[in-house]
Amino acid sequence: MLVTPCLGGLDIGSTTVKLVVLHPVTHEVLFSRYQRHNAEQGPVTMALLREAHEELQIETIRLSVCGSGGNRICQELGAFFIQEVVANALAVREGYPEARVAVELGGQDAKVVFFHYDEQLGQLSTSDMRMNGSCAGGTGAFIDQVAELLHIPIEDFNALASRGRKVYDISGRCGVFAKTDVQPLLNQGVSKEDIALSSFHAIAKQTIGGLAQGMDFEPKVIFEGGPLTFNPRLIEVFMERLDLKDDQIIIPEKPEMFVAYGAALAGQTMFDGECGYHGHESLNHLQEYLDHRKNQRGHDDVQFFSSPAEQRSWEKENALPEFTPRTYPSGSRVPVWLGIDAGSTTSKFVFIDADGEVVDTGYANNQGSPLDVVQNLLLKVFQRYADAGVTLEVQGLGTTGYGEDLFAKAFGADYHTVETVAHAEAAQKYDPEVSFILDIGGQDMKAIRVHDGVVTAIQLNEACSAGCGSFVETYSRSLGIPVDQIGSLSFQAQHPSRLGSRCTVFMNSSIITEQKNGKQTSDILAGVCRSIIENIFTKVLRISNVEQLGKRIVVQGGTFKNDAVLRAFEQYAGVRPFRPPFPGEMGALGIALLTRKERQAAGQAAGQEGARSAFIGVQGLRDFTYTKQPGVICRICANLCSRTVVGFSNGQYHVTGHRCDRGLVLGDQQSDQARERIREIGQKIDATP
Repeated sequence: MLVTPCLGGLDIGSTTVKLVVLHPVTHEVLFSRYQRHNAEQGPVTMALLREAHEELQIETIRLSVCGSGGNRICQELGAFFIQEVVANALAVREGYPEARVAVELGGQDAKVVFFHYDEQLGQLSTSDMRMNGSCAGGTGAFIDQVAELLHIPIEDFNALASRGRKVYDISGRCGVFAKTDVQPLLNQGVSKEDIALSSFHAIAKQTIGGLAQGMDFEPKVIFEGGPLTFNPRLIEVFMERLDLKDDQIIIPEKPEMFVAYGAALAGQTMFDGECGYHGHESLNHLQEYLDHRKNQRGHDDVQFFSSPAEQRSWEKENALPEFTPRTYPSGSRVPVWLGIDAGSTTSKFVFIDADGEVVDTGYANNQGSPLDVVQNLLLKVFQRYADAGVTLEVQGLGTTGYGEDLFAKAFGADYHTVETVAHAEAAQKYDPEVSFILDIGGQDMKAIRVHDGVVTAIQLNEACSAGCGSFVETYSRSLGIPVDQIGSLSFQAQHPSRLGSRCTVFMNSSIITEQKNGKQTSDILAGVCRSIIENIFTKVLRISNVEQLGKRIVVQGGTFKNDAVLRAFEQYAGVRPFRPPFPGEMGALGIALLTRKERQAAGQAAGQEGARSAFIGVQGLRDFTYTKQPGVICRICANLCSRTVVGFSNGQYHVTGHRCDRGLVLGDQQSDQARERIREIGQKIDATP
């Protein structure tokens, strides 16, 4: 039986809790646990400590705590507190004195620590340290966000990246900027494997260039932290970019526990006197603190409603009508027009009839493969009507959104245009006198001003997608909360958080603070929903007087399916906007309406009311396939653009990665036909002002 207390190290990070218990003499690891806390740092900490006490049959542990979420919990437990960089240095000094650089990546933080051997002290000493601030770019959260965008389990990310072959330029500064880079690549047909590998290169590039800022990575380099533990391909990427050999790196045993191990050592090497942590007595004290924070009432929290009665009345008045697809007698042949909105994170389609009324709709997450998703959904709709003896005869197909041209080539569009025009057309269907349209999508916001039915001004968000749908969805999914429950959970908030109008990734630190202060998930979700609206007014519209928007305001986009976002707009702006019955499908509805107009006008002009649509048809959808060919170099000019060519089974192709229209020319670029095409494009480019 041990007389000297065991050494305990607790690393409470932004996303995980790590606990290590060491033998006080041999420093052998007696107990170790690594667990995601899902915003429940206190309860997870207590559970791990209780498990350690029970398994080791000890009451006393000389406990030291570190990590971004550790300070307050440490105080309540009466443990020692150590800065995590110091804990890291202690672990390196004891186990790997030959190390000269430590790269440590956590859930939302990244550190590069530089060491030198101090001859006078006869030990390893820290010479410099670089750490990210409130931005979580280039960390585990970055990987989580890209994995969510690709719709793959985080556990599969490393295997996916290991199969990647081509590296694309993706921003590693911030997960939001990365999404802006990744989504077009997905829409262009770039493989998930290449995007995963490119994301690892973005992280390494951000750490080496953005974080270390030119400091030399002198071997040996030790790699630590969960993201590096569970993604060995990421370590290989660091090695490639730093030109390191196998004998120039160190991968410690259980690198995800390395800092916790250093914290445990601190209890013996850095702190004198008795530790204030007394096992279950201290854990009970922490529980009392958490209960107190949970029950603490705020004095300035503005709730969504003043009473349950007001909430019921509002929900009844603003309930979205339940849509039921149109039904027709068996044997019917129904002329329809199809509109597809290929958005940044979701794809939507709408069938309309000759009167412009909605026949059927489809809405789904892109899951990294928008063409496959829409193909399957469309086939299901056609089959459902066919099973009922009804034939939908597509008179015209229109496309809009991020993947406007991709879908136009793939499925044979008759008309395509920018999404702002499509959204304005749909809004005017429901309110011909609309003065202002606010559309919030997955990664973009569009503020459209209309006067006498004419679009007069358009304002868009810039490179950052803070305040968009992906913002709230990313956070809710990290907690395992279904997207369609965000609104109802937010309405349960008793003390809604005030998160401001900061960038998505910057806001992580605010959320962590709210969690530590005892805010409930519903409170934080409510704060996130409100921050979306605040972002719109402070970063996109930048107006002080809401009257500038006019008296007829229409709000739409998938984000406005969330009742809490709609209510937040009302409370912030002090006005009641109109939410149409199909908020998420308005772009698709708009392009369907425009396509019907264009097709009817063209048919009348040519005297061919029933001119055949270019749509590939149901059988064409069944037979539809495509290929992706990355790295096709264009040699027409000195740019040497590396293009991706997506070829479709209908003979069409889609080209991306080119800087000018010359890159659209494929095949033998020395042929007479290609030369003539290049000459025509060159004349257009030269004539462009």
